[in-house]
Amino acid sequence: MKILNSLLAVDQEDRNAIQIIRWWEIRRILYNLIVFICGLVSMSIMSSLINLEPGEDLLENIAIIGFSILCNLAYSLGWLTEIFKKKTKTYGPKMFKIGLYFTLFWVFLPAALHIIFWIGLGFEKMN
Repeated sequence: MKILNSLLAVDQEDRNAIQIIRWWEIRRILYNLIVFICGLVSMSIMSSLINLEPGEDLLENIAIIGFSILCNLAYSLGWLTEIFKKKTKTYGPKMFKIGLYFTLFWVFLPAALHIIFWIGLGFEKMN
């Protein structure tokens, strides 16, 4: 957590719109990298729990592209809201973390549901 806090540090409290946008856009790379890696983990969990028939695919490219676009549009709300809010050193890092955690909830939700269903099927087979 200390590493994330150091990467999200804000140098000065009184920043103009360009400085705020620059701060957010530099960190967009970090956001996308974290979401991508967590997405791979989530997909790996799901693919290890599902037996697919030959020719079937777990990935829906349209859904992945749509989710990526929605995530990045929502990410842009971070700098947009910061421009119009009271500018403090803590607003950007706080909103980054809230947005990241919210996104990761949706990234891991399918894997969590697959685990729950997999456990349920295991209990069903035992009875």
